[in-house]
Amino acid sequence: MSMHPIVAELVTEMKKACATFDDPDEIVATVALAAKSLAENKSWLRPEYFECDEEQGMGITILNEEPDHSILVETVAWLPGRGVAPHDHQTWGVVVGIDGVEVNINWRRLDDGSNPDFAELETAEERQIRNGDVVPLLPDDIHSVRNEGETTSLSLHVYGRALSSLERYEFDPINKIRRVCPQRKRRD
Repeated sequence: MSMHPIVAELVTEMKKACATFDDPDEIVATVALAAKSLAENKSWLRPEYFECDEEQGMGITILNEEPDHSILVETVAWLPGRGVAPHDHQTWGVVVGIDGVEVNINWRRLDDGSNPDFAELETAEERQIRNGDVVPLLPDDIHSVRNEGETTSLSLHVYGRALSSLERYEFDPINKIRRVCPQRKRRD
């Protein structure tokens, strides 16, 4: 499947931002503007982007991943009532709401990180993400997502590195546990 021109333009802008800036904050700010345009012009959307794997509660479709595992662009569809536990990404990222409503929770880590299996978290911010809303993510940011709506929601996710190529972490805030994040099923 060939890449839609608007997605190709986003990939080009992501590469330019990475070549121009070293600071993830500057990359995220630049990429966020380019990614947000895909919420306005939905000509790139396909019905299959809304398909979900019932077992994992979501469907992930890769739109672009560079051969060196950089510059990942994907859609994530969330089934109603489903989501993921708090997790990090170990790379910068930008999430843009495309269709439906997702609840995004940013978490604050309270411990010093010295025990690799322990993590004490508290909620820092909770907000609803709708079409065109942007969630910037830095490598150590921790967030969780859930769809509290009645229909499948869809968001665009872009990252500096392919998540499948990184050791990322998932958190259990009740039991104060940090563990390796499970690999999610993705399709091209």
